[in-house]
Amino acid sequence: MYFSGGFSRGALTIAAVIVALLLRPGTATAASHGGKLTVSPAPNTPDASPQTQISIFGVPRGSIQSVQVAGAASGAHTGSLRSYSKHRGASFVLDQQLTQGESVSVAIRIKRRKPVRFTFTVARLGTPQPPLNLTSTQPDKLQHFASEPNLTPPRITVNRTSKRTKGSGSVMLTPLPSPVVHPESNNAITIKPVGPGGPMIVDANGNLVWFAQVPPPQVAANLRLQEFNGKQVLTWWQGTVTPSAFGLGAGVIANHRYQVKRIVNAGNGYPMDIHEFTLTKSGDALFTIYSPILVHLPGTPEGTLSPLLDAIVQEVDIRTGLVTWEWHSYGHIPLEQSQATPQNSASFDAFHINSIQALKRGRVLVSARDTSGIYLIDQASGRIVWTLGGKGSNFTLGPGAQFYFQHDALMLPNGRISMFDDGAGPPILNPFSRGLILKLNTRKHRATMVRQYVRSTDTSAQSEGSTQTLPDGNVFVGYGSTPFFSEFSSRGNLLFDASLPADDGSYRMYRFPWKATPATPPAVAATRTGPSTVSVYASWNGATTVAKWQILAGSGPGGLSRIATVRRTGFETQASLNSTATTFAVRALDSRGRVLATSAAVPAS
Repeated sequence: MYFSGGFSRGALTIAAVIVALLLRPGTATAASHGGKLTVSPAPNTPDASPQTQISIFGVPRGSIQSVQVAGAASGAHTGSLRSYSKHRGASFVLDQQLTQGESVSVAIRIKRRKPVRFTFTVARLGTPQPPLNLTSTQPDKLQHFASEPNLTPPRITVNRTSKRTKGSGSVMLTPLPSPVVHPESNNAITIKPVGPGGPMIVDANGNLVWFAQVPPPQVAANLRLQEFNGKQVLTWWQGTVTPSAFGLGAGVIANHRYQVKRIVNAGNGYPMDIHEFTLTKSGDALFTIYSPILVHLPGTPEGTLSPLLDAIVQEVDIRTGLVTWEWHSYGHIPLEQSQATPQNSASFDAFHINSIQALKRGRVLVSARDTSGIYLIDQASGRIVWTLGGKGSNFTLGPGAQFYFQHDALMLPNGRISMFDDGAGPPILNPFSRGLILKLNTRKHRATMVRQYVRSTDTSAQSEGSTQTLPDGNVFVGYGSTPFFSEFSSRGNLLFDASLPADDGSYRMYRFPWKATPATPPAVAATRTGPSTVSVYASWNGATTVAKWQILAGSGPGGLSRIATVRRTGFETQASLNSTATTFAVRALDSRGRVLATSAAVPAS
């Protein structure tokens, strides 16, 4: 099961998103391809989807005169040409699916250009994987609130703090049960869910700011601040996770009131994977897809088909839902470069792409965990320009620069590469995990270590993780499948350290300045503690500008008056008061005493 669906024209509540994501399949967004004509599936792709579109990027829709598609088994195909936004091209959407395993010929006629002709092969699809069952929890590791009894985020423990991190912003994370990989059992995965998943924001002191709890077995990943249509937005991925650690879900874009503006789905019949969901400057999206297929592996008898998990990069135009570009690891990255094998990986997860970054000149930076390689890809041709790390590296790696099973590889503005170096697969190839920054000399093909960011020499993540360089020069590191997240000075000194409960982690973690006023009202609860005493609890999930709470009381909802004003203390503020009133409400006040919002009135229990 996976969720998907078209996006809303208006705003959706988080609860409505959960419903909408479960309803129907749809699509997602695009970037610049350097101004070059780009077609997808790329010529000679060995495993295109039977539901693939023929994507034509880089020429106006009006310049495309005809598209002819013929399958060796299915014959000639009819379809319709649908335009991308901003006059960037179009997709030819077939009326009928292609046949698995067949060769397909494509001929495209474009004004004032030579005809474009190419072939590709349709995949033989493998067995779909079910979602992991994540319904159990460990309640003692969760937070509980009287005013929000159904909200149970994991506890955060701050181990170290510093004045030098106070301006770094809020921490954005997505609690996930940490997978434990067992090499002795064909790398089988076991997990101990701490609690429900969902996008979560905490302040510099570890206090909860916002948690959008999702129903198990759904989880969230990749919560961060991005830009869409010229505005800052919150984005995250939401869906289920399979036993092979890939996702079946969709991307979510929300505003500063936590209202969901878009739900972004993968195209060509695929669900979106958990590992990446990034918006480009042109307002499009790049993300990962994992596709179980059947292939003939070298060394196996002729005609034998074996499972392989292909890792795919897809780009979709958010406004139209059309696929503008798609790139498959299978056919581009040799299988012999993988650290995985059919013997140690049940689904033969040979590539495991976990990060994508759109760069200038139509280039894309891709990280593949299971090859320990980072790839610079030219979108128009699909070719790999260079490989950093792994068995096929074009670079010599200097002392301390060797990395293994890395995540979150990014090209920095100065041309350096940042990443999270897990160092542990299995097998464990480095004794500890670290944030890592490398300097590349592309002329001499040499990579040297600039700095590493080490929490401790016994913090080792088997999977996941992120490294974020902050505007003030500090570096924020999320330790993936371990519970820890830390901030370092630019020189590597540990300034801040905090943790989720044991058995919990977060695929990535980020720090961003964040201010928000929720569209939902504050919450209140009142408990009678004596004939003339009461405890009132106030909270407002997601609010960042509340300074004080004004408490209202009376004999019924229509006759409330102010009885106290108290300073906000953490996510939930408790006030013990003398009152014989039967009904209570709260008003949120900012630092200047202005009313931000008022809760509903509730009876004292």
